[in-house]
Amino acid sequence: MKSKYFFLKISIPFAFSYWLFDSAIHYFLYGEFEFEIIPSDFNELWMRCIIFVLLIFFGIFADYHSNKLLKKEKETYEVYKSMVRANHHILNNFLNSMNLFRHEAEDSADFDKNILKSYDKVINDAIIQIKNLENIEKPNKEIIEERYKTK
Repeated sequence: MKSKYFFLKISIPFAFSYWLFDSAIHYFLYGEFEFEIIPSDFNELWMRCIIFVLLIFFGIFADYHSNKLLKKEKETYEVYKSMVRANHHILNNFLNSMNLFRHEAEDSADFDKNILKSYDKVINDAIIQIKNLENIEKPNKEIIEERYKTK
């Protein structure tokens, strides 16, 4: 998980680097007499300040929007987990009810025991699929589709 101010921590050194790089360009390419970190020309000073501030604001803006996206992704994951838990609860109730039918079939003398074996296999496959869906940490379409298939 990235830190809260990840892009701001990147944009501040980048803004300082820009300032130094611009000073170097003026000294080496434009042939200024001395290397000025803070330029004596007011026009140069305000242009560097504006770009410096814009770079810092970009870091703040990027942090804000990336945190907003992460929050939305986390909420989506929580909805997914809630749906799986609700689905699990509903299916558990269904499977428990089906066990009542199984007990009735076992008590019946004329019921085919091979059908009970098939019945047990279907029930066990359903339980495995539910548990597979429940254990997904980062859900996406491919993982979900892979998990609910029986092996």
